[in-house]
Amino acid sequence: MIDYSALLFDPVFAQLGVPASLIASGTAGQVEVTVIDETRRKIQASNGVEVRSVEPAAVIRIPELIAKGVARELWRNSVVTFNGKNWSVRSYDTLGSPNGEDLGLVRFLLTTVELQ
Repeated sequence: MIDYSALLFDPVFAQLGVPASLIASGTAGQVEVTVIDETRRKIQASNGVEVRSVEPAAVIRIPELIAKGVARELWRNSVVTFNGKNWSVRSYDTLGSPNGEDLGLVRFLLTTVELQ
């Protein structure tokens, strides 16, 4: 079986990943993770029509979250900080992997938040 984590995700996160801290909802603990920053608008064109994304997001590896004790039920309403901004996870979308969902990625859909 092909190890997509080693062959694909490791190099991508090594090049595009940025350090982040995550405070899981309902816990007092903070963990350090690596995210791919997708907070900037993206433009996609198809058949001459341009569509812009409107929601900021961050992609994180599910195995990293599991290894750090951040279970799926804690993802929503967590706070993630990276590139100098604080974000609240309002929703998420699992992106999976050919090796299985829990070995893939999750895209956190974010909202700006001010920490007190």
